[in-house]
Amino acid sequence: MTLSQEDGQLYYKLWMPLLDFVNRTYGVNKKLKSMAEAKNLDPVEVKEVANKLWSEIAIIDRYIKENPELPQEHKDIIQGWKRRIQGKFIMERHLKKGTIFISMEDEQVYQVSGIISSWEEMFYGAPMPLIVEATFIPFRDVIISDGLVMPYNIMIGGGMKRTLKDVYMAAKKSGQIHRSL
Repeated sequence: MTLSQEDGQLYYKLWMPLLDFVNRTYGVNKKLKSMAEAKNLDPVEVKEVANKLWSEIAIIDRYIKENPELPQEHKDIIQGWKRRIQGKFIMERHLKKGTIFISMEDEQVYQVSGIISSWEEMFYGAPMPLIVEATFIPFRDVIISDGLVMPYNIMIGGGMKRTLKDVYMAAKKSGQIHRSL
């Protein structure tokens, strides 16, 4: 599952100017002048700026204060990003309504939508389950990533696959799959 085309475009319309603000404020990467206008961006450089945002989350309040022209709905979406979940996750399976991720820290289970492309499309052919480093954020009534996901090239054996399936099935049975933040 992905966001609608309109919501996918809205996400990037809100996300890139915020990253530009973070980059200007903290001088993270002088080469990145205007990510919102750029045609090609190096994900490693963008992740560097995003990491600064996630480590200094209070900057979201400053950004919103300095951009009073933003519609309230957009402010609410951006404010919601302060509830991000970061860490290492195991991409366990793809479903029609999103992809299942299990936190390696606490075994919480998340159903995460793609932004423009589904997770299955983005990681086509990758062996499942797959370990990734990601930041999950709320977008309206679903969970998405910030678009800067770093996979690990680690093979997971059969015993671990069964354990992960059991974690997913237990969360499904008990209604403990997080579908929003």
